[in-house]
Formats: sequence, structure tokens, C-alpha cells
Amino acid sequence: MRKIYDNLVIVLLAGGVGNRIHKQTSKQLINFNNETILEKNIIRFQKYLKDVPIQVVSNKKDITKVNEINKKNNILLPVLGGKERHDSVYNALVTIEKFNPKYVLIHDTARPLISYEVIKKLLEYCDNDITCVVPTLNLTDSIRTVSKKLIKDVVNRQDKVLVQTPQLCNYKLLIDAHKKSKKVYEDESSLFLSNGMKVIAIEGDPFTLKITYEKDLKLLEPHLCDSNVKYITKIGNGFDIHRFDIKKSTDKNFIHLGGIKINNINSLIGHSDADVLLHAITDSILGIVNKGDIGKLFSPSDKKWKNADSALFLKHASIMLKKEKGRINNIDTVIICEKPKILNYSQKIVENIGRILDINPKRISIKGKTSESMGFIGRQEGIAAMAITSAQIPEIVLDD
Repeated sequence: MRKIYDNLVIVLLAGGVGNRIHKQTSKQLINFNNETILEKNIIRFQKYLKDVPIQVVSNKKDITKVNEINKKNNILLPVLGGKERHDSVYNALVTIEKFNPKYVLIHDTARPLISYEVIKKLLEYCDNDITCVVPTLNLTDSIRTVSKKLIKDVVNRQDKVLVQTPQLCNYKLLIDAHKKSKKVYEDESSLFLSNGMKVIAIEGDPFTLKITYEKDLKLLEPHLCDSNVKYITKIGNGFDIHRFDIKKSTDKNFIHLGGIKINNINSLIGHSDADVLLHAITDSILGIVNKGDIGKLFSPSDKKWKNADSALFLKHASIMLKKEKGRINNIDTVIICEKPKILNYSQKIVENIGRILDINPKRISIKGKTSESMGFIGRQEGIAAMAITSAQIPEIVLDD
């Protein structure tokens, strides 16, 4: 969009607490794909209107977090809002007075899907002397009035519309109207209309839905997640094997398997805690992100990892996967040993690995096999584990 809007300032209203959404986090700070709803608003406006100042209005509870977001995105520091939306708008108008704007574009951040076409239509009016321009939607459903769950009256939907944001407003007329007003108005168009001023309607966008209830979040979730990113399925495999300590030392008569301590069995020999299962799963995840193997990241020659809890290795691999925006589909494992009997511990192991990786345990499969008394495993001299992990990960476009 061409840059001719030096006389424009954007106001993003992010002062609500979202009581009706039944979440502890304010709705504008709810996270999708590592971006808050507020950030998604900022990013879209910066994309459509480069270099136009953005003034965010925050509530007191969120001001520290909002301040961090604003600094990260190189926009104006936030201003505190008031008790009502009406008050928050006025606080923003006073704050941006230093820019001497001709127009202000006011938007509720609870509407994160901002339409390029709607903004384009609004800004066509910046070359004219207008009071207010708002996006609207025609009604398609029938309208009734209801009292105590009973329908009372039929309302004619002809010439009635739903009003959205952003709303383009004449800055001077708007701040003057606020100063004179003693009432609370739900938006800028209603304030102007109450003062007998002209409000122009343009066609809005049904995707610019306002998040009010939790079901609205679920409805918008597919659109709030980056639908432009193509995900592919990647598979990594891992294998590990450790010997039992045949010295049968009495001070270490246990093993760790899947992070679970199993007593009354000779310990396994290893630099860390010798958890063959966690090592195998760790290697399988590292295979997905192409980061080598567990020995490369946690060298057995490094004293730092002596007797280390293998859950640390698995968590690290999980973090690396999350940095690549990967999501685990499932983990399938086989533990090969004559003892212990894996079936007796598989449920606890599954639940523990689920906690380590912060995934549903139902995504994890643990199977136990013996070697039919063949080889060194058959002679009860050690344990081996194999793991295959499948994950969804953004497709990487490689140069030819």
C-alpha cells in the first residue's frame, strides 16, 4: 500500500480483560503460534500501513507485558486505558495529540483478522473531509427480541447492519466530541451519530469476527495459526544399548528406564544414568531436527554429564523441536530385555515421558520384547531400546 498517510495514527484497544471468555489471560494476550493476539494485530497493521504510528491502549494488569510487545515491534509505548472503552479511546486521543493527526484509525484488538481490502476502502476516504467511516456487515439471519428465553417480537432486518472496526475518524472532531460527551458510547460511530454527524458505511469482512466468548476463539483458531505454513511429516529413529554392571554393587541395585526407577536389578553402566529408553527417544527427536545425536550434544567425556538425569537430554531435544515449530505426532518404542518385565512398568513410563515432553501420553507407545535367550541380552547382560518419533514440522524450502 503506497505511503501517503503521514497524517494518520492507528489506535489499538487492548484494555479489556475478557471476563466472558473464562480465561485467566486477557484475550489480547492469548498465544497462537508463539504470537499473542495483540502482536498479530500489530504485525498486520505494520504490513498494510508501514511507518504509520501505532498507539496501544492497555489495562493496568497487562501493561508490563504489553510494553515488552511494543518494544519488540518498535511501536509507541502503551497508554493506560479507562474503565470503559469510551475512556480508553479518549486516553489514546490525548496521548497522540503530539502527532497532530488529521485522521485516526481505531481498532479493537479482539478482532485479530484485519482485512487488507477493508483498510484499503477506509483509507480511500483520507483524501476527503469526512467525520467517520466504518465497516459494516449486512444481516442474513432473522432478528427477534427475547425476554427470559421467550421470543417476544419480530424485528425487520431491512436497512440494519452489524458494525465492525477499524473505524476511520476525523481526529479533531472525535476528541472534541469526547470532551463534550457526558455519556458512555460503545464505539466511535455511535458517538458521532449522537451528535448528529454523518457516518459513512463501507462493506466489512465476516472474518473480522470479534472474540467475545471461548467458542469465538475455537472458530478463529485455524485462521490465527499461520495457515500459509505448510507442514510435512518427519520421522526420526533412535537406538541405545547398555550393559548391566555384573559386579552387582549393592549401593546401586536399580536402573532408570523411561525416567522411572526400577529396583532389585543390577545397575546399567553408562556415563549418565544409562536410561536406554530416554536416550533412544532423544536421538529420534534429534533426527527430526537434524541435530546429530545425543553423544554430540552431551559428550560422554564431559564430566558435567556424569550420572546426569537423562530427562535433561530429552527436554533439550524437545525444546529444539519446538524452536523449529515442530509438533510430535507419536512415539513408538521397543525395549529389548529379559528383565525387568516391561509390561509391569509401561504405564508409569508412558505417563512420565508425557510429562517430560508435555504431550498427551496417548501419543506414546511402549513395547517390551525379549531376545528369546539369544545373545548377550538373552544372557541378561544388558538392555537395548529402539524409538521412532513422528512429528509435524514446517516445510523448509531449499535452494536448488
